Amino acid sequence: MTAPSAVLPSSPATQRGRPLSRWWWALAAIGLAPTLIPTLTLVGSVLSGDAVASVPAGRLAELLANTLLLAVSVTATSVAIGLATSWVTTRTDLPAARTLSILVTLPLVMPSYVVALTLLGAGGPRGVITELLGLESIPALTGFWGSWLALTVFAVPFVHLGAVPALRKLDTSLEEAARGLGSSRWTAFRTITVPLLRPTIAASSLLVALYTISDFGAVSLLRYDTFTRAIYAQFQGRIDRRPALTLAVLLMVVAIGIVVAERRLRRKATYHKSRPGRTHVLQHLGPIGRSVAYVGFGALTAVSLVIPISVLTAWVFRGLGSGQELGDIWADAARSLGVSLAAAVAAAIVAIPIAVVIVRDRTKTAPVVETVTWTSYSLPHITVGIALVTFALEVARPFYQTSFLVVVAYLAMFLPITVGTAADALRRISPDTEDASRSLGKSAIATVFRITVPLMAPGLLAGGALVFLTAMKELPATLLLRPNGFETLAIRIWATTGEGFYTRAGAAALVLLAVSAIPLTLVTLRDLSD
Repeated sequence: MTAPSAVLPSSPATQRGRPLSRWWWALAAIGLAPTLIPTLTLVGSVLSGDAVASVPAGRLAELLANTLLLAVSVTATSVAIGLATSWVTTRTDLPAARTLSILVTLPLVMPSYVVALTLLGAGGPRGVITELLGLESIPALTGFWGSWLALTVFAVPFVHLGAVPALRKLDTSLEEAARGLGSSRWTAFRTITVPLLRPTIAASSLLVALYTISDFGAVSLLRYDTFTRAIYAQFQGRIDRRPALTLAVLLMVVAIGIVVAERRLRRKATYHKSRPGRTHVLQHLGPIGRSVAYVGFGALTAVSLVIPISVLTAWVFRGLGSGQELGDIWADAARSLGVSLAAAVAAAIVAIPIAVVIVRDRTKTAPVVETVTWTSYSLPHITVGIALVTFALEVARPFYQTSFLVVVAYLAMFLPITVGTAADALRRISPDTEDASRSLGKSAIATVFRITVPLMAPGLLAGGALVFLTAMKELPATLLLRPNGFETLAIRIWATTGEGFYTRAGAAALVLLAVSAIPLTLVTLRDLSD
């Protein structure tokens, strides 16, 4: 399952098993609780009037315009680049296409705030690129353009991972017919291939747009005013949290609006085929085409991987050479690993009953469960953090500023990823296998642990790896919910950058990239396999 399909609801199962026990529903309801808390808390704040505050209309218009402009720009650029890279690596005879495809996906390990950090450190009077070129100063890329570049670098892999399997499964007969009628390669791609990829483009665009409007680290470091930056500014150090809640609710409405628009765009589309597709014939790239492709992949890799890692490494060596200390970075890494692993394991366990209800239940309630599961995923992370802070202060004060609440936040935000992969794995398991176990005298519990869960294991492991990868990089909710003195690698990067300690920030970023690369490599190899 590709990354985009791991974060979008799957189609209803075509085969249901026997009526489910009430215990499955009870366990699924318990598992859904973390995903419901943020939404219900924000809705409750609106109904009670707590989220109503006087925010100037001009300020709201500015934040909305900035947020939407960034979302549209990043989405359009990412889709254009992602479609180009996926088409070249799947439909042409370009040598080393698989290696290039993996290089395109690797920036997923690079948090947007790390890219923003390297943009700040590359330019300026003492910037790494400035000194390398022997110049006095290169203007640092900040504001809208810096945020656009940092977020696009991270978002292109989402489109690429979704488009690669879609292009492989696409029937090429229509494209060949268009070429036979005299259409150029570009015309056939624009008029035939792109329209057939509409569901994939819509799904990938939704992912990119939601990530862009929820980003906090990059826009904050690069000083570009969006909703997330304004929410944190209103929340930090203020007794009256109503302005922050008001902005959080408005951002939630924007996110839900994007989800509704995407579903309306693709709900009536049908793209299946009634006969087997033809085997793809790779299109030949001449010397000029190959040169252009390699230059494009090289530029993308340089901007997304080579320059950021080089800048971070240069900071570390420069700081160590001048006697600077790295700080207790390994303790921060241990905390990041601890909460991320806890969230990944919890998500894998909780996803089992939810996936069983979604796939095996024969009633009309199962799609509702699936929709509820994905509700919190559409919420920007800073709104989830605000909602859980409010919930903890009003309902569960003993859990306020505890690592347990951080794990709950990760579960609320990232559980749908594991549910998606687990449900996909369960749909590949025939109910007859479980029925055979029951007919041989095994109890329902024994069947679950000996048959169902082992067969679901690949999906659960993939989902857990994705949750771990995402939780390791998560910043805004962790920043709001962490206990006092609880520093993760993401928090270390954020704090040391604000204080000007680039050596420590660079070291923490390199450790974060190294740890995150392991699950990313496993997931990427699986998603790009033939």
